[in-house]
Order: sequence, then C-alpha cells, then structure tokens
Amino acid sequence: MKKYIVLIPLVLLVGCDYNLGPTINNNNTNTNTNSNNNDFHDLINFAPAVNPAAPVPTPNGGTETPLPLPLNAEQIATNYATANPTLVATSCPDTAGEAGWKFMDGLVGVLKASDARWGYMVKANTGMISRDVIGYRATSDDIGSWGVDVIVDLCGTSPKFAWQVLGFDANAKWSGTRF
Repeated sequence: MKKYIVLIPLVLLVGCDYNLGPTINNNNTNTNTNSNNNDFHDLINFAPAVNPAAPVPTPNGGTETPLPLPLNAEQIATNYATANPTLVATSCPDTAGEAGWKFMDGLVGVLKASDARWGYMVKANTGMISRDVIGYRATSDDIGSWGVDVIVDLCGTSPKFAWQVLGFDANAKWSGTRF
C-alpha cells in the first residue's frame, strides 16, 4: 500500500485587515424625520384644481367659473379664533364629544354672516362632515368648493387655529349645515 502525503497549505492571518464576511458599518446614524402632529384633516380624495379660475361643468351640462375665496374671510376667521381660544383648544370631538364642534360651528356661523356660501366640507370617502376643514361653495351647486383647514393638530396635544387654503376642487361637496 502506497501512502500519499497531502499537504494542505495553512495561511495564518495574524494582524492583517482581512475581512472574510460582509462589511458592517457601525457608524450609521438614524435621524427620525417623522413630523406627525395628528393633523389628519380627514379629507380623502380632495383634489385641488391646478387653475381654480378655470370653468367647471355644471349639473345642467354647461360650465361656470368658480368664485374665488372672499378677501375678508381670513381676517373674520382669525378674529373669531382669537376671541375664542378655549373653543379651539377643546375642538376634538373624540374627547369633547358634541362640545368639540363649538369652534367649527361658531366659525362657520360668523363666516356665513358675511357670505352665505360658507359651510362645512363633506368628506368624499364617507359623506361625513370634516372635523377641521370648512368649505366655501364656489359654484351654483353644492359640488365645487374651496377647502380651508382651520385647525392644526386636531385631537393632538395642542390644537391651534390656522388658515390653510387647501384649494378649489370641482368635485368637493359642501354642506350649509352639519346635520
């Protein structure tokens, strides 16, 4: 019987910077950019027009040019919110129940006193009234409205009045009353 000697080369890696596995970078930094402030103004499928002054279809087959937002509306709303900070702070219907609507109802009421086209924005996905967006009916029908977000951080830690014009949506529904 013959014997073979098999030599297996052995490489000794001592003090070398060899990496035999995947490179792991231990210098990663994760910066949280989540800025969720619970302001979910609950409008789904609201699609503001690129040109809110362009003619929109009417129910009778014609077209009409939507009205712009009234120039004095922001000042009227700001004055009302400034005079009623407690109503803004307690405007969450989830925690305050029906009392959580006092700010929205009062704001719509004071705006309606200057222009009857102010009202509530109707959510397209549920047909329910938005809890923090008001609507301005800009057409001769109840469809075609401007949306204005008026409460930032609704149901969050510090609700605040705001006047954030979301835009005009030719398909947005408006309601003169909340009921």
